Amino acid sequence: MKNHSGHGTTIIKRSARRNHAGHHGGAWKVAFADFTLAMMALFMVLWIMGASSEEERHEIVSNLYTDSLFDIFSSRSTSSGSNTLPLFEPSGNPLPVAQATALQTATQEPETPQAREERSQREIEELARLIAQITSVYNAQSNLHIEIVPQGLRILITDDQQREMFQRSSAILAPFFQRLLSEFAPALNTIEHKIIITGHTDATRYRDQQRYSNWNLSGDRALQARRVLTEAGLNEQRVLQVSGMADQMLFHPEDPHHAANRRIEIMVLTHSTSEALYQFFGHQGQNIVAPIIDKISMTTE
Repeated sequence: MKNHSGHGTTIIKRSARRNHAGHHGGAWKVAFADFTLAMMALFMVLWIMGASSEEERHEIVSNLYTDSLFDIFSSRSTSSGSNTLPLFEPSGNPLPVAQATALQTATQEPETPQAREERSQREIEELARLIAQITSVYNAQSNLHIEIVPQGLRILITDDQQREMFQRSSAILAPFFQRLLSEFAPALNTIEHKIIITGHTDATRYRDQQRYSNWNLSGDRALQARRVLTEAGLNEQRVLQVSGMADQMLFHPEDPHHAANRRIEIMVLTHSTSEALYQFFGHQGQNIVAPIIDKISMTTE
């Protein structure tokens, strides 16, 4: 064709291409990236296995399985707070807070009873904050009551309308509370204080009291709580007493069947309180049982 100026006009006709996206898409790139990442992870594992001893490999696996919320909190507190240097055992593991404090003060002047009790009180307050943090992460504030009393730290883990700690009329611990107690175990290990674990029930009674009663149920629940704590790493020597109190100490006496009456109580004792208990019961029974036996033997001679 010619335009008005007499010059020819060239018309280029382009045909539309067919869509080949099905053959040239980007899905293969994602698959290749995943494959590359997996291979890199495999090479890292092989390198670690080749560069570490068998002992070190066992330690790495142990750390992977034992890290918990408590480890996160402890790492945060050490990075944000004190100027004291962490102390370590000969094996390379960090010492618990109480042992580290005792080791730091060992070379100093002997600790007076008053100073020891003040330190005990500070450790209990720090433990209360740590327990509250763990409880907040689990959103279990309605199931936990923490109280600092002259005898130590009182931790009450109770039922509520949404969660039951144990199956009704049994000592089978619900999975949620089993995980919560497991998180408490390393926190309780940070201080060298004795612990009393007590089980409580509401006022609902069994029909056959001779066969099984609230005394049996509260004791079994306390033992179950102790088992979960020790299996999660709590030092068995920390537990001074495990007992059941049935419905004798109701949390809500005005409502004997209230859910909060069904509870486990963990009492972290101050040093003076645990010493008083030792004086009452006697170390291995020698302060009480031995004098009585001596008096009996004297009267029979």
